[in-house]
Order: sequence, then C-alpha cells, then structure tokens
Amino acid sequence: MRLIVESRFALLVLVLIALTALYGVASATRTVGAASGGAESAATAPVESAVRMCPPPQGDDRVSEAAAFAAAGDGGGGELSAGANAGPAAEDAPVGEPAGAGRLWTADTSSAERHTLVTAEGAAAAGLEVAQTTVGEDGAYATEVRCPAPGISTWFAAPGGTELEKLRLLLANPDAEAATANVDVYIADGPVSSEETRGIAVPPHGSSEVDLTELIRGSRTATVHVRTNSGRVAASLFADHGGSGQDWVPPTAPPSDTGVVPAVPPGGGDKRLYIAAPGDDPVTADVRLYTGEGREEHDTLDGVSVPPAAGAFLSLPLDDEAGTAVVEADGPVVVGAATVRGDGDDTSYSAAAPPLRGPVESTAVVPANPEGASSRVAFAALEGAATAVVTPVEEDGTTGEPVRVEVPAERTTVEKLPEPDGAHAFTVEIEGADPVYAGRVLTHEDGGDRAASVQPLLPAPAEVPLPQVEDSLTAIVE
Repeated sequence: MRLIVESRFALLVLVLIALTALYGVASATRTVGAASGGAESAATAPVESAVRMCPPPQGDDRVSEAAAFAAAGDGGGGELSAGANAGPAAEDAPVGEPAGAGRLWTADTSSAERHTLVTAEGAAAAGLEVAQTTVGEDGAYATEVRCPAPGISTWFAAPGGTELEKLRLLLANPDAEAATANVDVYIADGPVSSEETRGIAVPPHGSSEVDLTELIRGSRTATVHVRTNSGRVAASLFADHGGSGQDWVPPTAPPSDTGVVPAVPPGGGDKRLYIAAPGDDPVTADVRLYTGEGREEHDTLDGVSVPPAAGAFLSLPLDDEAGTAVVEADGPVVVGAATVRGDGDDTSYSAAAPPLRGPVESTAVVPANPEGASSRVAFAALEGAATAVVTPVEEDGTTGEPVRVEVPAERTTVEKLPEPDGAHAFTVEIEGADPVYAGRVLTHEDGGDRAASVQPLLPAPAEVPLPQVEDSLTAIVE
C-alpha cells in the first residue's frame, strides 16, 4: 500500500514538473504583444474570406444594383464572385462578372428572385462592404440594404402596425445544412409570438419569409430579434408604408445600456426614436441630440420609461436639421430611428451603430452610388474633434481627389459627396483616436419629388483582433 501511495505522489510531482516546463515554453514563445497579466496590444489576423447575402429587390418598375468594394484590396490576389443562393446550381447562374481585389464590383439585380450570394477570398475580402440599392424608373424612389453576413443573432428596431401596411422578414441560408430560427417580437404592450415565428425552417441554400404584420398591428413600435437554434441565417427586414414609402430597416446594435443612432437625415418630416427593453425589468432612458449647432437636451427626452419586454417611441425635435441621437439607459435597450415624410410617401430608417475608430476600425466603405442619386454623409464626433477623409473610387480602382471633412466636437456635420461619372464607390477613413459615428443618406429625385434612404456606416476592417491570452498556469491547464 505504501508503494502505491508513494507512486501516486511521484506521479503528481512529475505532472507538476511537466506543466511548469510547458508554462516556461509558452512564456518564452508567446505572441508579440502578449505580456504578463494580459496583452499590451491585441494581436490581429487578416480577413481572408467573407460571405454576404443580398435579398431579392422589392417592388416593380425599379432598377436594383448590388455593389461591393474591399477597402484594403490592393489588386494582388483574391477574388470576388456572386450567384443566386442555390447551392452548386449557383455556378450555372452567376450574377455579374468575377472581380479582383481593389476594383469596384457591380451587378444588376433588378430581376433577382432569390438572394444573391456574394463570396470573397483573399485580398478581395479585406475591408469588404456589399450593398444593394434600388431607385425608381418612373418617379422618386430610393431604398438601400447592406447585404448582411449570415449569423446567429440579429436585432431590428422598426415602426409598428399603426404606421405600416406590411412588415416582412426575409431569411436566407447559405450553407448545405438546414437552419432553424426563432423570431422574438416586442411591441408597445409586450412580447408577441405565433406559430409562424417559432421553429422557422430555412432549407439548405434556401430562404424563408415571415410576415410580421398581424403580430404588430395596433402598436407604434416593433423590435425584432432573429436567433437561430441551428445553423446560421442572413436576416433582412422590409417595412412597407405603401406606394413609394418603402425601405429596408438596417440591423441595430444588440442590447446595451448605451446606443448611438447616427444620420437622422436633414429635411422635414416626422422623426421618431424607438427604444425597446427586451429584458425582464423596466428601463429608464435619457436621450441627447447632437446637431450642427451642438449638443441639445430637451425635457421631453429625459426619463423615458420603457416597460419590461416592450417598446416605446418618442418624437425627435430636429425640425429640418440632421442629428445624432444618444441613448443612455439604466438597463439594456435596443434603439432605432425613422423619418416619415408626408403621409408615408417617403420613409427612411437608421439604427444604433458602433463608431469608426482606430487602429483597425477606422475605415468604412460606401460601395454603391447609383446613377441619378446623390449621397451625403452625416458625421458626429461626440468626444474630441476629428477629421474624416472621403475618397472616391472608380470602377477600375482609380482613386479620385480625397475630400477632408473637419468634424467639430459634439457636432453633427453633413458633407455632400463628390459625384464622379460612371460607377463609383467611396472610402471613409477617420484620422485620430477619437470615435466618429457616421451614416450615408442616399437621395433620388424625379420631377421635383424626392426619396431618401439611410444606412449607418459600419467599420470595414481588413484585420480582426485575436482573443487575448493570459500568461498563467491556469490558462495553460484549462
């Protein structure tokens, strides 16, 4: 028995010696940037592949175009291609011509009946952004949707059924295995659901559509959360006021106690903010506005009460000004904004978004600027003053003269973008360390009528940070 016990202690000693040696090797060979107690600066890895899914265009007698550009593409290697989301059959139905890194890719998607699957490899994936625009052939009309990457969770904040004729959710699955999704809907009175929002099957290389109109009927707000039980899906939400009052609702940031909604557009209309508290506790939120005149506070925007698992809305006193809305709450909230002109003849939506900031998230891409439309970018520097450099890029990759935009602290600044002839994209790069929030306002005019669509500008990084690793024996053993 004594021999067995001694052998056990000897084995334990040997294990400890081996682990200590392993720890010493790990310490001697750790990645640059790692230090005792954690990384001094996060290590990064290049983005080498990307998948985006553009939903089928909505409406008739309109021209739709998908466009993609990789901000960090240098023309060396990499390829971007697109096809209908139909699995191997997509090779027989390509959309547009393949493109290389550093060049603008565009394709006519006006007649697309399925999602368009855009894939990029190598340098063509670094800093990639893909968007689809639709403008009217006869009359003013403008919608834009950022073609989403498939994922497991997506949030939207939108108007409710008292404002909309229809609210439709489009889900697409790029993979060879089926996906299953649930859709959680929060209205002013609380959560609602139906058989159609539970266990939604999205077939391999297929899509599903969920009509949420009846669920949100009678509510002024609708917050939608798409989450998968298995697989991944790309989610897009289309809000229909009828006629030309249609647009895609951009995804918003997941629940947080702070949300910043950039690019509430200039011009008239009813501008509204939607706030939802998806948790089990009530939330109180304060709202600040930043315009071209600076920071504004209003009594009507303080102490906004949001019931648990429900939503609320309030009007934004912006008149004809562009603005940025900052929401600070004592619990997690989901935030979005809408602008409605006339009797719903023109609608546009914005959503909470992260800032552009260095070192790896300082660049955004505006890949699509359709013929007959103009673009403006609304910038907001909420901490220190900043400079944004906007550079036009022609179809062959030639860059135009950069435009430097000075963004004062605590201001929203609107800049009209240059309009080169032919297809073109823009890159937006922020100089300095202070964060800047931004959004593009796309405007289409015809016969004196005007329609607008808004998209928050998200970072288009060429590199992504790697998880930090602690220098500890515990980290090695676990």
